[in-house]
Amino acid sequence: MNLDVYRVAIPLAEPYHLSKVYGTRTHADTVIVRMTTAGGAQGWGEGDPGGFDFTGDTGEMIMASINTDLLAEIIGTRVDDWVESGQGLQRSGSWGAALDIAAYDALGKLHRQPVWALLGDKRRDEVDSLWPTSSGTADADLQVIQAKLAEGFRTFMLKMGSRSIDEDVERLSKVAAALSPEVGLMVDANQGWQLDEALEFADRIRDVPLVLIEQPLAAADHGGLAKLHEACQLPLSVDEGLQSLDDASTIAAKGIADIFSIKVSKNGGLRAGLEIAKTAKTHGISILMNSMLELGITQSASLHLGCVLDSLVDCGHAYMSTLRMSDDISNFSDFVSRGTAQLPSGMGLGIEVSENKIRTYLKDECHA
Repeated sequence: MNLDVYRVAIPLAEPYHLSKVYGTRTHADTVIVRMTTAGGAQGWGEGDPGGFDFTGDTGEMIMASINTDLLAEIIGTRVDDWVESGQGLQRSGSWGAALDIAAYDALGKLHRQPVWALLGDKRRDEVDSLWPTSSGTADADLQVIQAKLAEGFRTFMLKMGSRSIDEDVERLSKVAAALSPEVGLMVDANQGWQLDEALEFADRIRDVPLVLIEQPLAAADHGGLAKLHEACQLPLSVDEGLQSLDDASTIAAKGIADIFSIKVSKNGGLRAGLEIAKTAKTHGISILMNSMLELGITQSASLHLGCVLDSLVDCGHAYMSTLRMSDDISNFSDFVSRGTAQLPSGMGLGIEVSENKIRTYLKDECHA
């Protein structure tokens, strides 16, 4: 096969304010892979590094690590062998995800099948989407939420962890009081709290019917998470703490989380995401299909995976990422309407990728 690798940077429509760990994001830093098989089938993949503090890599780091030997190893592999032998499990992170998604897309096109058919049995044709708000004020949250309710969204994730617990409790209480009980709310602290802060937060908002609390503590703080899980009546979700299949097995065995936040790019691709979901199901853990700052290739791959899983949390999932960008290199946004993501019906990922858009936002490239 031939391999083309591009790094692109696309601005968000509005800055995204996260916890004090991550600060504010203004661009999607993305690595795009195109695999071309000997038979001429093209598969598109995408990796979305979350930065050194999240996934341990950046787009610049990935491009710098690509060398002739690495490309030669990949080029010598057939996409049939890649998928059937589970080679996606042998790589990790955003670079591994980009390769794995591209292999699935190419194989689907070779066999004239959608990607979901390579993953399992389809359980749904669409998934409701959530909408996130920046870490800010209740008034700013409600302004966003009211506008998105009118567009059909029914689940909202409030980013927290950059302000005091008093401020975040007051903010959540004001937002919840202003909304109908049918509107789903979840909070994500992005590792922004210490254990005492998380315990205080959980105690003070115990009467607010949250869908979940995501990654309240540092990723590696399993001891703290165990104490919080024992004390907290609300479902706890792990995100940054769930990088690999080994992480999934460890956390599941310890019984310290109720929900696994699967991000196809963070977790290393479709096969890794599928295996993490299987581990979760074995232990009675639900799945939130989540996203980073993703473009349409990753969003489509995530949707194909989400449509074959039977343990999704009953809420909106993160299929709105391209709607938050100023632009995209694909037409995935065409499949998101009234707060719901519709599974593309074409072969492979079922989306169109624009090489002109890649060129517009190109920062670096390599070819082999």
